[in-house]
Amino acid sequence: MIKAMVVDDETLTNDHICELIRDTGAEVEGYTNPHEAIDNIMRFKPDVLFLDIEMPEINGLQFAEIVNSIEYDCEIVFITAYNQYAINAFRVNAIDYLLKPIIVEELYSSIERVKKRRFLTSSVSPNKEIKISLFGGVSLYIGDEKKPIRWMTAKSAEIFAFMLLGKDDKEISKWRLMNEVWPDKDKEKADINLRSTISRLNKTFRENSIKISIISTGNGYKLQMAEPDIRIDAFELENLVFNIAEINSTNIEHYERVILNYKYMLLEDFNSDWCYFERENYHRYFLNGARKLVKYYKDINAEPIKILKLVELIIRYEPYDEEMRGNALMLHYKVGGIKKAEKYYNEYYEMIENDLQMEPSAAVKELYKYILNH
Repeated sequence: MIKAMVVDDETLTNDHICELIRDTGAEVEGYTNPHEAIDNIMRFKPDVLFLDIEMPEINGLQFAEIVNSIEYDCEIVFITAYNQYAINAFRVNAIDYLLKPIIVEELYSSIERVKKRRFLTSSVSPNKEIKISLFGGVSLYIGDEKKPIRWMTAKSAEIFAFMLLGKDDKEISKWRLMNEVWPDKDKEKADINLRSTISRLNKTFRENSIKISIISTGNGYKLQMAEPDIRIDAFELENLVFNIAEINSTNIEHYERVILNYKYMLLEDFNSDWCYFERENYHRYFLNGARKLVKYYKDINAEPIKILKLVELIIRYEPYDEEMRGNALMLHYKVGGIKKAEKYYNEYYEMIENDLQMEPSAAVKELYKYILNH
């Protein structure tokens, strides 16, 4: 059973809407005084608010903003005689917009929409695995689903990433979040944006039956993750570099999966200043791990084509790395012979000359001469 709160200053209209909603089996409380309604929200805990936009003192849009500011998570349906408010209504996250006089079928349709959003049952098993990728964008996958969940806004994804990278369930002050994610907004607008974004995020998690939430701590926010099985690719990479001292036959499969899965840099789709620092850190983790894997491959005499693929992945991000260029030159020779090596060297020579007005290092030149003579 859902709980609905109706806030409309016209007594007859309020009573009529309450009766229609009650006929659907919902529990309803009606208020003609918006101040009284606000005072009773935390007691009644409604799933949905039906708000009249045109009310004295506090109109429906202002009421919705107050609800967002106290971080109460519920659905909002606006009811009014004036359709010019439609655009503003959806800016405060309303799920529906009904015109007076109320059409019963449209009201019932809104109730059904609320039920689906509030009590969505997941077809995924309770022991589902949650996979989170921070490389490229921010993607969250449930179980074996091929498509990630849909974020309501790009800022929702960014805030989630920021909270994740904070780690250790630490509180992050709202001022820091506002300054990092909305540096171009004044404090009042940034605060409104932050509150509405947190509300959208929690709604997204709830609608997808994911046991993750962001809770207010008064002066900040804290990320809570109650899911028992969560994989985060960025943290797997970090743990790989810091916790695996030696690559061996027991961990090589895991090591390869993490390193070779590095197709994009961390949060590559975002351009906020805070992302650059994190991006550089995790890119260094990748380079350290990838170079370590190259050495392991060479030590065990792995297939040259296998090593070359990894070396080329490193070069994709570090095109002027002379050590990797030397490795690639020798591997091209082993895979394709003199002509392949010659073609690769000439292309690299031309690139570095055009880009940096330089020539390959003495070590790369000597290696090339060695290949030609042997």
